[in-house]
Amino acid sequence: MTERILVAYASRYGSTEEIARVIADEIRDRGYEVDCINVMEVEDVTPYAAVVAGSPIYMGKWLPEAVDLAKHFRVELNERPLAAFAVGYSMKEESDLIRKSARASMNELRMYVHPQTEGTFAGKFDPEGMSTSDLQIMKMARAAPGDARDWTAIRNWARALPSVLFTLEEQA
Repeated sequence: MTERILVAYASRYGSTEEIARVIADEIRDRGYEVDCINVMEVEDVTPYAAVVAGSPIYMGKWLPEAVDLAKHFRVELNERPLAAFAVGYSMKEESDLIRKSARASMNELRMYVHPQTEGTFAGKFDPEGMSTSDLQIMKMARAAPGDARDWTAIRNWARALPSVLFTLEEQA
């Protein structure tokens, strides 16, 4: 029987969704069945042997709907392997402070679930279609539009997920 994995994502403007879809494709390429679904559409996690959840970082935190997934399914998510990833445009700057801040963005998530592994990735900033308030935040941060996603790092993290998640499960 093939293990079935859920990749659940929150995404405001599509960057995190694109990353989630690449993660799902990489896991699928390793022989697993994968469903890639927006967190708002997840109705049940019990059919899955493992879950990967991701969110963009806004104001230093995951989006509320991504945290709500963890709150709602905390029992089920703590019964199976879980990986989490955060995406933030500020992570294009490689520094210890930025990495620490990105990891801290998952603190609220960790109140409900305990991911076995976590990934943090740079995102993209495309002002097209952004809300006025989000554009103001980016302007205050003096962010220049661009795509800082490191697809090699994302793919490498995703390729390792099945062995990391299922090896940890076997040791439990």
